[in-house]
Amino acid sequence: MKINNRRNKKKKNTVIIALIILLLSMAVGYAAFSDTLTISGTANAKGTFNLEFQNAGVITLVGVNQEGTKAEISEDKKMLNISVVDLAYPGAGVEFSADIVNVGTIPAQVNAVTPTNITGSEHIKIEGLEAITTDHPIIEAGGKCNIHFTVEWPVTATDPLGENGESTSFELEIEYTQGTGKEFEGSAKHEDEAIGSTTPVEPKVNLAETITGSDYGKAINYSVAVKGEQVNNWKVFYNDGTNVYIILDDYLENRLLPAETGLQTKNKYSVYSSKDRDTLLIALTTQSNWSEFANGVAGATATGSPTNEQFVNSWNRNSVVNERKLEVGEYYYGDINGGVLSDPTKLYIPHTETIDNCNGYWLASPNTNYANFVRGMYCSGYMYYGDYRGDALSIRPVVCLPSDITGTVGETVEID
Repeated sequence: MKINNRRNKKKKNTVIIALIILLLSMAVGYAAFSDTLTISGTANAKGTFNLEFQNAGVITLVGVNQEGTKAEISEDKKMLNISVVDLAYPGAGVEFSADIVNVGTIPAQVNAVTPTNITGSEHIKIEGLEAITTDHPIIEAGGKCNIHFTVEWPVTATDPLGENGESTSFELEIEYTQGTGKEFEGSAKHEDEAIGSTTPVEPKVNLAETITGSDYGKAINYSVAVKGEQVNNWKVFYNDGTNVYIILDDYLENRLLPAETGLQTKNKYSVYSSKDRDTLLIALTTQSNWSEFANGVAGATATGSPTNEQFVNSWNRNSVVNERKLEVGEYYYGDINGGVLSDPTKLYIPHTETIDNCNGYWLASPNTNYANFVRGMYCSGYMYYGDYRGDALSIRPVVCLPSDITGTVGETVEID
C-alpha cells in the first residue's frame, strides 16, 4: 500500500506540474498577442475673417473729365473712394472695375456693396453693385470677385443737373458675413483589407496650375441652364495662371441672348448696337448681364465675348511654336512652315464660311484707331474690326472658372 501511495503522489505531482506549465505558456501567449496602440496629437481651430478691395480702376468713360475721375482704395483697403468729375451731358458716364479679395482664411458671404456719402445730383445713377449678391455671394479663402459698376447721367434724363450736379463722389463699403464655403466631405468608417490591396487615390489637381496651351480647345464638362435650356457645349479657352477661361464652342443663338444687354439682333446669330460703341462693349463685358452663363460652377463669372488680349494670348500659346516676336495685339495664323492649322481653328472660328448671314463674332475690345469700331474674329481666320452698328457678327460667351477649381485633364477636361 505504501508503494501505491507513492506512485499516486508522483502522478499527482506530475499533473500539478503540467498544469502549472500550461498556465504559464498561456500567460506568455496572451502577452505575445496583447498590445496597446496609442495615437497622440493636437487639433487647432482658428481663422481670420477679412475682405478687402484690390486692383480698382476706370475701364471706360464717355463725356467726363478723365484726370479727375478715379477709383482710389483706402489705406486699410476696406473702402473704395469713387470720384466722377464733369459729367457733360445726358448719356455721359464711367465704368469702374475692382476686385473684392478674401485675404482671410474663412469663406465670406457678401451681403452688399453699399455706396455712402454720395455727393452731386440725385439724378446721377450708380448701377451694377447689386450683382455681387446674386452672381458671386460667397468668396472662398484666397478667392476674389471682380465687380464692374457704372456711374452715369442717364441719356433719358430730362431734368438739368443741379448746382453741384456736374460731379459726384461716394464711398463703397463691403458688407459681409461668414459664408459656409466648401464643406468637409470625409467619412468615419472601418474597413478590413489584405495588406497590399489598397488602391491609391489620385489627388485632385488645380486646373489653373495644370492646364497648358496644348489643352486649349479640349471639351470640358461644364453645363448651365440658360432660359430653361441646357447649354453644355464648351471648350477650354485660356489659362492666365490664376483662372481658367472656357468659351462656347459655337456662336450663341439670339434666342439665348440676355435681354439685359439691350443689344439689337438680326437673323439667327448677329447682334449689334444702334446707340454707340460703348453700349456694345459694356453689354459684352458687364458680368451681371451674363450671370445665367456663370451658374454652372459656384464662384464663376461670365462675359459675352473674349477680349482681344485673351484671344491673342490664347491663340499664340495654343497653336504657335515659333521664334519670331509678336507685336502687341498681333496673332500668328498658321504654323511656322506656313501651313494652315486645321484643328485649332475650330476653337476660334466655329464656321469657315458665313452662316445665316453671320461672318464671325465680336471681341470685347475697341479698335482704338477708329472711333466707332470694335474688334472681331471673322470666319475666314482674319481678325479685323467692325462698326458697332454692323449686323454680321455674333458673340461667344466666356466663363471664368474660380481659381481654386479642381479636376482632371486628359483627352477632355473634367471639373470635379
